Amino acid sequence: MPSTEKPLSSTPPLQQALTALALHAETLIQTERERDWMPLMRNKAFDLSVHDDAKDTELKAYLDAAERRLQKGNVYRAGQQLQATESVFLLDGMVKLGESNVIIGQPKVGKSSFSTGLIAALRDRVPQFLGRDLSIPNERMPVLVFGTDQSEGDWLHLLRRETLVAEDQTLKADSVDFFCSMETGEQYNFTKDGIRRMREEIEKHQFPLVIIDSLSSMMEPTGIEENTSRYAQPIRNAISQLRKTGATLLVIHHSVKRPTTWDWITECRGSSSISSVFSWGVLMRWVAQEEDGLARIDKRVGFAGKGRGGNESGGVMGQYLPEGGWTYLDGLEEAQKVERAGQRIMELGGVRASVFDYLTLRTGLNADVSVEELATELDKQKGHVSRELRALKAKGLSIPVRAEETGSRPRIYWMASPAAMEWCLGGSEPGSNRSIGSLSVESIKSNKINSQDDTSVLPSNSINPKTKVEIRRGDEWANGFIVRDGSNPDKISVEKIGSPMVTISNLRWELDVRPCQPEPVKAQPTDSFDF
Repeated sequence: MPSTEKPLSSTPPLQQALTALALHAETLIQTERERDWMPLMRNKAFDLSVHDDAKDTELKAYLDAAERRLQKGNVYRAGQQLQATESVFLLDGMVKLGESNVIIGQPKVGKSSFSTGLIAALRDRVPQFLGRDLSIPNERMPVLVFGTDQSEGDWLHLLRRETLVAEDQTLKADSVDFFCSMETGEQYNFTKDGIRRMREEIEKHQFPLVIIDSLSSMMEPTGIEENTSRYAQPIRNAISQLRKTGATLLVIHHSVKRPTTWDWITECRGSSSISSVFSWGVLMRWVAQEEDGLARIDKRVGFAGKGRGGNESGGVMGQYLPEGGWTYLDGLEEAQKVERAGQRIMELGGVRASVFDYLTLRTGLNADVSVEELATELDKQKGHVSRELRALKAKGLSIPVRAEETGSRPRIYWMASPAAMEWCLGGSEPGSNRSIGSLSVESIKSNKINSQDDTSVLPSNSINPKTKVEIRRGDEWANGFIVRDGSNPDKISVEKIGSPMVTISNLRWELDVRPCQPEPVKAQPTDSFDF
C-alpha cells in the first residue's frame, strides 16, 4: 500500500523562517508606526527561533528591502503612454504647481513673510504677486503650514499683518486650513512616522499648498548632520510621499550667512546633496550687502529662481513694507549688473586699478578723461594706458563718451561705466532713477561737456597755489585739498593735504572746485541791557 504521508519540504527550516521574517517586515511597514518596527521585528525573529541568526543589521535590511518593494516606480516600454503631466508655475518663475520647491534665504531676509504674503495673494485671488503672474485655481487652494521654527507669537505677528487671523486670533477659514506650532516637532517631521502623520493630514485636503518652514526643524528629529550626504535621503522620502497627495510643496531653508552669487544651489547651506531633491529653487537675498552688526539701510530683496524643466528666471526685486505686505520694485537685471561690476573691480590690480581709480574720480566730477591726460597723471606710456582702458571696457567698467578731432587720429574721452559708478557709490536707493550724485546714469552716456576744451575763453585771473579748496563730489563738497597749479582757472590741479601724491587735475573754478567755506559762527550770548 503506497504511503499517504506528505513529502517533506525541500526548503531548509532556517530559510523558511527568514522568508517569513521578510514578509512580516512588509506587514509592519503598512500597519505599524516606524518607531515600533524594530522591536516587533525582534519579537518575530524570537518567535521563529532565528534571533541568533538575524541580528539588528539583518532586520534593518529586511525593513529597507520591504520599503523598496512597496514603493515601486513606473516602468514604461515602447508604445506605452507616460502618466505624468508637464509642470506649470503657480507663481511664475518662483513656485511650481504640484512640485517640490525650496526657498533659500539669508537669516531675517523675509522668508516667512514671503510665504504669508503668498497665502494672502492666493486668498485675495490677485493676478500678480511681486510682479509675477499668479495662476489662481478655480477652487480655493487649501494651505497647511508645518515645521515652524519660530514662536507662535512671531508667527501671529506675520499672520496678523496679512490679515490671515481674525481680531480674536482665530485662523480665518478662507486663509489657513492647518497650522502647527514649533512644539509639534516630535509629531510632524521627516522621520518615517512624522511623514506618515503629515500625509494623513494633507490627504484631508484637495491639491493644497504645503509650506514647510523650515527644513532644519523638520530634519532635526532624524539626528542626521546637515553637512553629510545622508541628509538628503529623508528629504527625498518626504517629497516622494507628500507629492502623491497632489500637494504643492514650498520648503524654506537657510543660505550661507553672506551669499556672493544669485545661484541658490551654490548658496544653499549644508550638504550639496540637498539641492538634488527639489524640482525648483529660489534664492532670496539682500540686493546690497551691508556691514554686519549695523542697522540695514537698503532693504531691497532680490529673488532669483532656477531648476529642472525650465530656464533661470530673470529675477525680481521687492521690499517688505513696514506696515506689512510686499511691494514689487523692479527686475533684478540692473542690480546683478552692478554686483558683477563690483566683483570685477575687486579683481583689478596694478596699472589697471590706478587707471580705474582716476577714471572714477573724474566721472564723479562729471568730467571725462583722455588717454593723454591719464598717461601724464600716472606717468605711463599712452599705449599702455590705452590698452588698460580697452580692457576695462571689455569688463564693462569704462565707456568712451566722445571723440575730438585733432587733424589725424581722433582723441577719445572716457568715463567709468554707470554700473561701475553705482557700485563705487554703494548702489542707488529705490526710486532714485539710478543717479550718480547730481548726474543721472543716462546723461553720462551722452555727456559732451569737458573742462579740457582749449577752444574756450580763459579767464585772466589765476588762483594762488596752496589755497585751501573744496572739490565737488556729486551733490556735496569735500574739503581737505589745496591748489597745486591754479594758473588756468579752467584747468586747476589740486592735491590732498598730507598726501601730495594724490592729485586731481582739470578742475573748473567755482564748478568743480571752490575756496573752503568757513564754518558758521555761533552768535555769542550777551547780557540783557538794563534800561
